[in-house]
Amino acid sequence: MHLLDTFQYLMLLVSLTMASGQDTCSCEPKMTTCNVVPCGLPGSNGLPGRDGNDGPKGEKGDRGERGAVGPPGKVGPMGIKGDQGVLGPKGPKGDKGTNEELISLKAQMTAMQEEMRKLQNLVNTYRKVAILFGAKIVGEKMFMVVVSEGTFEEGKIICSQRGALLPTPKNGRENEALKELAEQFNKQIYLGMSDEKTEGTFQYLNGETLIYNNWASHEPNGGRKENCVEIYTNGKWNDKSCTEKRLVVCEL
Repeated sequence: MHLLDTFQYLMLLVSLTMASGQDTCSCEPKMTTCNVVPCGLPGSNGLPGRDGNDGPKGEKGDRGERGAVGPPGKVGPMGIKGDQGVLGPKGPKGDKGTNEELISLKAQMTAMQEEMRKLQNLVNTYRKVAILFGAKIVGEKMFMVVVSEGTFEEGKIICSQRGALLPTPKNGRENEALKELAEQFNKQIYLGMSDEKTEGTFQYLNGETLIYNNWASHEPNGGRKENCVEIYTNGKWNDKSCTEKRLVVCEL
């Protein structure tokens, strides 16, 4: 009895093994249906499911290492000027100059003084020559007769060609020197002033207002017809027509 049971059991195992090798499986017959379970290769994974709920917050981790220094940012606005710092210590005293440098400086000064002396002598010589030719010297000014007669405009041109101007006495001494020239030549002299720009307001030819005058009684009174100024042999001034011819004296 036991041998028969063992034989049946072995036959069942062989049947099951052969069915597995043929990739088929049998189903137990029922009344109306049979469930078939495939035994092929595993299928592909399905789509991931929905995220689950957030879990509890974990503990704070350790601080990470410091990163590399980034590029420099934009230059900010200039700050407020700070207070002046404390004065630093006094520097060491410089070396004393050599005697050679001192001797050289003294020689240069001596040479300059000699040049100045020669220049002064030359100026004095010119002044003496000018006086011999009838010039009048007052302070730094020199008045010299250059033409016996000429109109106001001609006188300006003649003096300008010589690097000079028509005379402009600005004090009593200068006026006296021109008076002496007028007496010497017995002729009136044109002065370097007029009221051509503004009637009734006499100015020097550079536009400056007169700082000295010596008008004769009731002068000036010529109106628009007499815009120039002459000096008489007595030193008094008179407004006169600019087209009249007068003694031309230049101021150097």
